[in-house]
Formats: sequence, C-alpha cells, structure tokens
Amino acid sequence: MRSRATLLAVLGCLAFAAPAMAIPSRAMFAYSTFPSAGDIQLILNGGSTVLNVADSGWYSAAGDHFATNKNYIAGLCGATPDLCDNPVDQIYHDYFVFDVGREPSVTSAVLRIFNPPTGYISTNPSELYQLFDVGTSVSDLMADQTGATGIFDDLGSGVLFGGLVVTAADNGNFVEITLDADAIDAINRSRGNWAVGGALDLGEPVPEPTTLVLLGSGLLAGARLRRRP
Repeated sequence: MRSRATLLAVLGCLAFAAPAMAIPSRAMFAYSTFPSAGDIQLILNGGSTVLNVADSGWYSAAGDHFATNKNYIAGLCGATPDLCDNPVDQIYHDYFVFDVGREPSVTSAVLRIFNPPTGYISTNPSELYQLFDVGTSVSDLMADQTGATGIFDDLGSGVLFGGLVVTAADNGNFVEITLDADAIDAINRSRGNWAVGGALDLGEPVPEPTTLVLLGSGLLAGARLRRRP
C-alpha cells in the first residue's frame, strides 16, 4: 500500500512538472512592420491636431528590445502559429511615442493604429488590448535593451489610459482607442515626446489539457486509496 501511495504521489508531482503542449498564439498587431505615414496617429481635440507616431516597438518578457525593429506586436507568441520564430513561448508589450511638443490644451485624444491583415491571431473570439502610462524615460524606452524586464512590466501596468476589445474583424483595419482623462492630463503635462504602453490582457495561465488529465487521474487514484481500509 505504501509503495502504491508513493508512486501516486510521484505521478501527481509529475503532472505539475509535465511539459506543456503547444500553446496557441494570442496576439494583436502581429506581423506589423515599420509604420508608414498615417499608420499610427494620435488624434487630438476632435481632429484639429493629428500627430504621426515618432517611434514604435515592443519589449519581450525577457526585457529585450531592438531599436531598429518598429514592429508593435502585443500578446503571446505561442507555438501555433510560431509568430516569433522562437521555440519558447514569449509575451510582448508594445509602445508608441509621439512628439506632442507644446500643443494647445488637449481636451480629447484618440490613438489610431493600423492592424495588419493577419494582425489578430487568437483561438478566442475576442481579446482585450489596453493602454498604460509609461514611467520609463523615452530615451531609455527607444534604446536597445537586453534584460530590461522592468521596462516590459512598465508598458503593461500602472495607470490605465484606455482599452478596446479587438477581434478578427479588425484585421486589415484601423482600430481607434479613446484615451481617458488620465491620458489627456499626461499629454497636457508633457513637453516633447510622450509615450504610451500597450498590452493584451492574457489573464491567468490555464493548465494544458494533458496536465489536467494527469493531475485529475492522480487525485482520483489517491482518493480511492484513502477510502480503502
């Protein structure tokens, strides 16, 4: 009895440690490239002022950023499809920089972003893309970085500036995100470059089906043993 119980305990531990199956990608703005004029704009005061993006890019969860890469993907690069040519699942946060200069008092702001024809990739019918304030200096944000996990975290946390539920219907189209009062206040306080970070709300990790089956089997067998005299 003791040996069987020990075996089941080991199997239960293996259930937690079992390699996960291929995780599907969940991404927005996938396959984006160097933005053309008008692809990313900050629209102020109902369109009286329209600013083209000064810089765009992404940070991986490992804190890596390449200044020459203007791709602005946000979300999870999973193995199906492998968007990032990387065997390890990786999460990305993006950012956009605008030269707001000394614009007159801003009363409204909309971020308008082009989503490539295959930019939305998810097995879910919709995803939530959110925008956040950026505490990192713009010069550091735009520079090459390695291991800058703090910047990655910064782009997907902090003061919420707005959000939008996105779907496959947004592929090949512009998405427009109305910025809230906190964002407008931040723009009005800026003098020069202003940055905003973006992230897909991926929620809590869900155990893979194989892991759940193994775990369930181990728990069930353990329960049966405990019921025996």
